[in-house]
Amino acid sequence: MRLTVLLFCLLFILQLPAFSKITDTIKGVPITTNIPSSVYNAGSQNWSITQDFRGYMYFANNFGLLEFNGRNWNTYKLNKANSNLLSVKAIDKRIYVGGQKEFGYFQLDSANQLFYTSLSDELPKDIEFDEVWNIQEGKSNEIYFIAHDFIFRYNNEYVTAIQTVEKTRYSYYMDGYIFSSNNELGIEKYIPLTQERKKIQNSYFLKGKNIRQILRISKNEHMIFTLEGEIYLEKNNVLLPVAQSLWSKFNDAMINTATLLTNNRIAIGTQNAGIFILSENYQLIDHIDTTKGLTDIIVYSLFLDKQDNLWVAHRNGLSYIELESPFKLINKNAGVEGGGYAACISNDRLYLGTSNGLFVEDVDNVTGEKFAFKSITEARGHTYFIEEVNGKLFHAQHLGLYEIQKDKSLQINKEIGAWNTIALNDTHFLQGGYNGLYLLEKTKNSKWKTKKIPGFKESSRLIYIEPGQKTIWVSHGFKGVYKISFDPENYKILKVRHYGENDGFFSNVLINLFYVRNELIFCGERGVFIYDEPTDKFKLHPLYTKLLGTETRISSMASDYDDNVFFIQDGKLGMIKNINAKSPFIERNIFGRINHLVSDDLETIIPINKQHVLFTAKEGFIDYNPRFQRAIHKQVPVSLVSFNSSDGLESKNELNNNSEENITIPYDRNNIDFEFVASYYDGMQFNKYETYLIGFDKQPNPWSIQNSVKYTNLKEGNYQLRIKGKNIYGEESAPIFVNFTISPPWSRSIYAYVLYLFIGILLTIGVVLASRWSFLHRVKSLLGEKQIQLENKDIEIQRLKEKQLEQDLDHKNKELALSTVHLTQRNELLNSLKSDLQRILEKINKGNFSKVRTYDALELIINRIGKDINDEKEWSRFEDHFNLLHSDFFKILKKRHPDLNTQELKICAYIRMNLSSKEMASAMNISLRGVETSRYRLRKKLGLDRHESLTEFIENITHMNEIS
Repeated sequence: MRLTVLLFCLLFILQLPAFSKITDTIKGVPITTNIPSSVYNAGSQNWSITQDFRGYMYFANNFGLLEFNGRNWNTYKLNKANSNLLSVKAIDKRIYVGGQKEFGYFQLDSANQLFYTSLSDELPKDIEFDEVWNIQEGKSNEIYFIAHDFIFRYNNEYVTAIQTVEKTRYSYYMDGYIFSSNNELGIEKYIPLTQERKKIQNSYFLKGKNIRQILRISKNEHMIFTLEGEIYLEKNNVLLPVAQSLWSKFNDAMINTATLLTNNRIAIGTQNAGIFILSENYQLIDHIDTTKGLTDIIVYSLFLDKQDNLWVAHRNGLSYIELESPFKLINKNAGVEGGGYAACISNDRLYLGTSNGLFVEDVDNVTGEKFAFKSITEARGHTYFIEEVNGKLFHAQHLGLYEIQKDKSLQINKEIGAWNTIALNDTHFLQGGYNGLYLLEKTKNSKWKTKKIPGFKESSRLIYIEPGQKTIWVSHGFKGVYKISFDPENYKILKVRHYGENDGFFSNVLINLFYVRNELIFCGERGVFIYDEPTDKFKLHPLYTKLLGTETRISSMASDYDDNVFFIQDGKLGMIKNINAKSPFIERNIFGRINHLVSDDLETIIPINKQHVLFTAKEGFIDYNPRFQRAIHKQVPVSLVSFNSSDGLESKNELNNNSEENITIPYDRNNIDFEFVASYYDGMQFNKYETYLIGFDKQPNPWSIQNSVKYTNLKEGNYQLRIKGKNIYGEESAPIFVNFTISPPWSRSIYAYVLYLFIGILLTIGVVLASRWSFLHRVKSLLGEKQIQLENKDIEIQRLKEKQLEQDLDHKNKELALSTVHLTQRNELLNSLKSDLQRILEKINKGNFSKVRTYDALELIINRIGKDINDEKEWSRFEDHFNLLHSDFFKILKKRHPDLNTQELKICAYIRMNLSSKEMASAMNISLRGVETSRYRLRKKLGLDRHESLTEFIENITHMNEIS
């Protein structure tokens, strides 16, 4: 009896981990990316996968070697009639390939382009083989190309053909041995060159079986997989069957391939059923097929990349499965349709509410294992709420409120629009609806009674009841916050107080309430708020404001079971860790992988337990494991894809394998463009890049998903482009550098400057010689010119003197002529007067004149004298003579000043003749004062001010006429 009890206890203890694992597991599916042939533009079938030192992925495709660098797809042919490849293996910097009667390798040339070298051409012509379906790396740089009848050994110099045992189906190279399958022996193990055999005990297990994969588990330990679905462990030359409980499942599926995953897990690819994941104890963990994201169940090859995620080669296309991710999807591939809204755990089963209704984890009736989700058919339409309240499982929908009993949905409240349910006590519950609050009562006969609570008519999607149940808080997305005073004994609303932008909030809209870390908070349009009871106002939460700011809206918040605080800010997820520490840590990067999947309609964060936090998504839910320890990749691989220079019309590839070599580019191709890529495949479309062209950019360019950069019309000089990559988790790559020089145009080249210097020297010498010759010539010329100038100067002086003498003589002659004229006129007058006086004297002496007649005769003479003085004819004659002598003096004067009278003209003539005022008075037979008065009037008529000289003005009359 004791032994029986002990065995039972032992069995129970042994089953605890499995039981715990089953009950705690949420059946999400990994994020899977399917890549059809239309995307990579090559053959549909892919047979083998590898990854090179740069992180580039390569696939043996039926059209050739298919390459993917994380951004671009390329296909390389073998330059032969048949480019169908069956195997590929990246080793060092070569990509080894095998196909139909062909094998060799691709290698990067100096321009960083792949070129193919055939190794099968080196074989003797009498060696006939079919397809090279496997490539494996040996010791001392040996490469083994495995066909059905031959194994070809390549040691980097020459190829050796090793004949396989007769009737060998498949061979594998492992740890210095070749494992060959044989119908008669099952499997044998031997050293390639010596053919020395190692006996494997129980090898007969494999008689008649098709070995499809052998994996190295550890030294002297290998796993063997057969097409028929059997799995064996070969350890120290002993063959033992394992995982026999799964053989029947794998037999139907037909195993094609297998590979090791992290944590000693094993992935098995099949012909008919997709992929199976086994634990290190050979327990089935997951089964991924078309219902979980694959588009093709036929799997030819599996490959674990450097980020520990799984690439799958199909008969039709490729797949990429993010196994090593903290995220899984619960969507239509897991049996859940529609956008996610709500979730909860009840009776150890996960319930999910979506836009298509309510779903629950299905359970195997025999094993108790959860394997998928099924719909609760009675609960159709938008399910906004699902939660267990006081032992009762409620779900709220557009059509009303329901209770779940044994996976059946029973309607409680038929009023349209139910949001939630909160317990008031064991029999009474509060329900929020589209148009206010409802009271639910569970009667003694297990019936439900519902009634609308009067006094409040607003939509009540988010509600919170304070301890004591005397205060109910309700947030309305478009109106603000309501504080309801409630009578918990009579279930009545006593008072309603509204809060909005006048009470501390930025506005009345987009305010949601959440209960986070035992604290009621309100997320407004800008910032997180708390209620301040003394002021009856709302104020910013000091901690969350410090951590998250107030610039953008936080639409959802929740805390999990490890006191992490999750939030959705500006449509992007984040998590606050160690919130009680002095410096809490905010994690945003890791959620970059799923931000585009998160719902934008009533988005919600739902902590389930310590390993699972659900985010509502546009399609179903995203399951996040906060305790997932993701491998840190400090070296995100970044490589340069292209480097081209252009003259604006044609481009030239400048790419060079030697990144340290400086590339010189002519000035006429100074338009430069670069393309680069980070070969990190988790959320590859969200990888970012930072570029910095040293010598041109003043600072690094901002991080961007753009994987190319272009510079135009670069000046001559030395440049260095620095490129860095960053994955969605914020992990950066080491920088790569490209050094290049833009050579100057020929006009600014060294040769040009040498030529300029040479020409300059010649010009300098020429200028010096010319200057010297010119100087001597000029000296001689100057001496001669000086002599001539001196002679000419003497002649000019003499000429000027003669001219001056002529002018003076002419002036004197003119003055003399004028005086002569006056003298002649006066003499004529005097002679006439003399004659008249003599005749009067003669008559008086004769007594012929009486006194009266004498008087009359004298009066007649006096009148004659006056008439002669004022005679216009005499003045006209004087004027003509004066104009002749003084260059039309009077004509010019009258033309400029026509208002001058005869007396004023005479004064001008006398001034021109340099007569004094006294002489003028005598000549004009007027007083000296009369002359001064006449001069004064003349100045006014001529418009002269008192500072201007009348004499200078008169003397310049003829000169002014010449100027005009």
